[in-house]
Amino acid sequence: MARSPGRPGPPRLGFVVSRKNGNAVARNRIRRRLRNAVGSGQLQPGNDYVIIANKEVAEAPFTEVKAWIGQALAEINDA
Repeated sequence: MARSPGRPGPPRLGFVVSRKNGNAVARNRIRRRLRNAVGSGQLQPGNDYVIIANKEVAEAPFTEVKAWIGQALAEINDA
């Protein structure tokens, strides 16, 4: 995960899910899970976030994915 100062306004969020993660159905499932796990409360306005996914996101329990995202956002927002 990476964060960069962006333009003023609401935070922007992007996902990178490569073909190594499976077919289009699997990649879209990973994107949906990540989008739901992030929520909007943890993102700081005026920042751009990029999340690079792997296959573990599709197979892990959703609570674990939320914990991963929360931990990564906490580390990035503190920096």
